[in-house]
Parts: sequence; structure tokens; C-alpha cells
Amino acid sequence: MTVKHIPETGEVFVGYVPAKRQVAHVTIGSSSDADIQVGETGVYTLVNVTEPIVVFGLWSQCATAFTTSVTLTIGDSTTADLFLADTTMNIASSGAVLIASTGLTVPYVYAAAQDIQGTIAGATVAAGLLNVYVDYAILGD
Repeated sequence: MTVKHIPETGEVFVGYVPAKRQVAHVTIGSSSDADIQVGETGVYTLVNVTEPIVVFGLWSQCATAFTTSVTLTIGDSTTADLFLADTTMNIASSGAVLIASTGLTVPYVYAAAQDIQGTIAGATVAAGLLNVYVDYAILGD
């Protein structure tokens, strides 16, 4: 194992690539343009986490309002609304504003593989499109 060094001003990383922050973008909704197409109520995987990561934040933005009575929470298999509760996102109306995760203290570490999920409840989805952005870094070397 090599000791890793955080470079000072003017130094460069040599021999390894540091964990870099990345943003994953996924869409969920009834539109054929959605990455995750939904209709029936249920739990849908938004981001498949296959190795340890740290999540710095998660945001949503409703591009097209969802069908009345539909609820959507974003979390994981442990806590359905870990990132965002339905009442926080207000998917019944669309808007340009990004809604930041409120259900957890970030940064949040997934030490083992565990998917980020969206849970649809309340009614069948006939309309709606939600953008979800996950700011993360992979912890593995």
C-alpha cells in the first residue's frame, strides 16, 4: 500500500488518481424519454451502487407534473425517504428550482453496495418527469 499525499500548491498528483466528485443524472417518469419508466406503484432503482461511495448531495427537479395523488420518495432499501420525501419534492407541480436532499446528513457513506431507489405510491403514474442529480465520489482505489 502506498501512502497518499494531498498535494500542496504547485504540486501534482503522481502515480494515482484521487477520488473525484461526479454527478449522476437520472430521470424517472411516465415519458418514453425517462431513464426509468414508471407506471404502476412500486420501488424502482434510480442509481445502482456497486461499490463504496460517498454521497455529497442529491437534488431533484420536476420537469413535468405527476398525476394527481401520485407520491414519490427517494431513498434506499433501509429508509425509503432517506434523501427526499414526497412532500419536499412536490411532484404535483413542475418548476425550474432544484430541491436539495433533506432527509439525511451529508456527506453520506455507502460502505457496501446499496441502490438509491424511488418509491412510487398513491396512484398509477400517467404523467410526470423528474430529474434526479446525485453528487458522489467512489471510495475504492
